[in-house]
Amino acid sequence: MKAITLELFGQKFVERFIFYENFRIFKEMRNDACWIYIQEGTLEVYSPSKKITVNSMESILMKCGNYIANFKNAIQTSQFKSIVFHLYPESIKKAFGDSENSFLKVKKSSAINPALKIKKNDLLDSFVSSIIPYFENQSLVSERLLATKLQELVLILSDEGKNTIATHILGTLHSEEQLKFNLIIKANLYNNLSVAELAHLTYRSESTFKRDFKKYFDISPAKYFKTKKMEKAANLLMQTDMPIRKIASKCGFENADHFSTSFTSAYRKSPRTFRSENR
Repeated sequence: MKAITLELFGQKFVERFIFYENFRIFKEMRNDACWIYIQEGTLEVYSPSKKITVNSMESILMKCGNYIANFKNAIQTSQFKSIVFHLYPESIKKAFGDSENSFLKVKKSSAINPALKIKKNDLLDSFVSSIIPYFENQSLVSERLLATKLQELVLILSDEGKNTIATHILGTLHSEEQLKFNLIIKANLYNNLSVAELAHLTYRSESTFKRDFKKYFDISPAKYFKTKKMEKAANLLMQTDMPIRKIASKCGFENADHFSTSFTSAYRKSPRTFRSENR
């Protein structure tokens, strides 16, 4: 991995990362909200409320909270490249100074997702392109210049307050969205997450997660998730012409072979046989 960092007001402001291999991490962001721009590769982000896939030339705005990050498509001939902008309320306030920023004063709300995917945007593409030369020419960087860049980024992301979701996230960066335990489970039923990863998203240790899961659902996590996945797979086989490989993906299996083995074990019939007999 290669990383280059620029600081603003004594804190990390922007980092450029190049990864040479795929990896998956638990991300605990307590005081470090961020905006991540993907130059090359694919980033999968699992939040307590949803899974977001971010491809090249797309980005994601994330407030503080717990996430699982899966970095994909990184190989020696085509590395994973990203630019990460760290967002702190105090830094944004300093960057704007006396400039108008009342649009960032929003009320907290549990109804807003903690992360927002932003599709390819010409303004953001140009913004990122404008800051890349400073990584290799840090002698040209000044605090005033980076403060202007931070102000520009906030204005583009929020569309000066017109993008209500982005504005809400920017206005409540360090306010974590606390979803109910059962809602986090429901949102991640088919995301192929381990018990350790689910525990992380619910802000619990593995032992506490298993205990609370039993309390909520009166069954172990492994049995509950297997049952739900099989039920969804059976319904899709009976009601759609969807390819089995796609059904496997939709139901949270790593691949079609794993899905076929699990389905056959549960129903004593292969997915193809089950489909032909129940259409």
